[in-house]
Amino acid sequence: MQMKSARALVILSLFMTSPALGQSDLRSQQQTACEDDAYRLCPDEIPDEARVASCLARQKSKLSPKCRAMFAPTPRHRAGH
Repeated sequence: MQMKSARALVILSLFMTSPALGQSDLRSQQQTACEDDAYRLCPDEIPDEARVASCLARQKSKLSPKCRAMFAPTPRHRAGH
């Protein structure tokens, strides 16, 4: 039961974004892509979402391909806008 509670905390706190409806899809994608990496690479930062994101960003070369894609610049950023 304790593991389920910890897992729920991670899922709720990983990559929390604004509650805007458009963000829920992105948040779900981020969680799916990076949850395993967060447990593997940044367990001490869980459940602090900002620390988890920072930790994952620092270890970008060790991330799974799907999680690494979540840290890629968006087309808007690449275009210099």
